[in-house]
Amino acid sequence: LQNLYKIITKNEDDEDDEGMVVTFKPNRAQRRLITRLHHRNIILKARQMGFTTLIAILWLDTALFSKSPIRCGIIAQDRETAESIFKGKIRFAYDNLPDILRQMFPLKTENASELEFSHNNATIRVATSMRGGTTHRLHVSEFGKICAKTPDKAKEVVTGSIPSVPKSGILVIESTAEGQEGAFYEMRSEER
Repeated sequence: LQNLYKIITKNEDDEDDEGMVVTFKPNRAQRRLITRLHHRNIILKARQMGFTTLIAILWLDTALFSKSPIRCGIIAQDRETAESIFKGKIRFAYDNLPDILRQMFPLKTENASELEFSHNNATIRVATSMRGGTTHRLHVSEFGKICAKTPDKAKEVVTGSIPSVPKSGILVIESTAEGQEGAFYEMRSEER
């Protein structure tokens, strides 16, 4: 992971807010998640820990190198955020792979929210819901925010998206705290 993929980072030294393109190197919090990743993961986090970037790279890597047609997904709190994650993290990382790898792993189909690979029919998609079908790898980003701002969407995630992940799949739910109510708060309370 730390030699192959390019990401855009914040340029803290420059006031023009332009990001810098760098090779992905997991930070301490990201490395900790990698070593502790299980089939079901719930993360209460501080802001800007880079978990969505890490998981976007992990899911892309899984889709590229899987021998089977694995389905990977990321749920974002709204369409704008979903498009930003897809374009700025997943699509950017794929487009910046070495040419030889993009030739080995060509796209079968692509649209504004999903890539499907020709060599294995694996997909990676970013949306506001993943209901229907099986999702082998699912990341629910900022679930506390979804619960607080759109409870109906949170219910859809709980009743439709999360059950789409088989027991052998990997589910990562992460968020900053958004009060002491809602599905994310209840999940965190049950975990203790």
